[in-house]
Amino acid sequence: MHQPSRRIPYRTWPGALAIVLAMGGYVGGLTWWNRLTPALRPLAAGQTIQLGHARLLPADGWATDVSLSRTGQSLMLVKGSGRFLVTVGAWSGGPDGPMARQQRLMERVQGLHLTGDTTDFVNPWGMQGVTFAYFGPTLTGRFWQVVDRQRRSLVQIDFYSANGGFSDALVEALSMVDSMDLEAPL
Repeated sequence: MHQPSRRIPYRTWPGALAIVLAMGGYVGGLTWWNRLTPALRPLAAGQTIQLGHARLLPADGWATDVSLSRTGQSLMLVKGSGRFLVTVGAWSGGPDGPMARQQRLMERVQGLHLTGDTTDFVNPWGMQGVTFAYFGPTLTGRFWQVVDRQRRSLVQIDFYSANGGFSDALVEALSMVDSMDLEAPL
């Protein structure tokens, strides 16, 4: 009769320990790197920023939040409790569609309240669109939207701040909107 072969036991804990140490080193290394890499990068005074075909001149003292910005798509500027988000994307359809979606999102999902109706705006460079103000329990904001039919693009600007510091930061946000144009070469 044939006897089954006896399997020689071997230790598995050294391999398992090596895998656990490698995973811990990887996760720990990423955490360490994340702590060393600042999310905010200060901007040089007078430095124009280009995002797609949009250009703007940030107000003094604002910094780029690289963790919330996406190259060629969005730019988040931060100063104190103020946040200034510029988003550039493709547009198709009517000019009112993206604005209606944004307002529904703010009211129904984010629980914000719109103040008044949307109004038209034109900045000194001829960029024109619509804007509205909003507020919530802890923040107040203003939203601008520009539809560039020629380039089939949509530019949305969302500025918000803590309720206490909104008025001061709004002056700088308005200056940044006034500095924008849509003539940057792609």
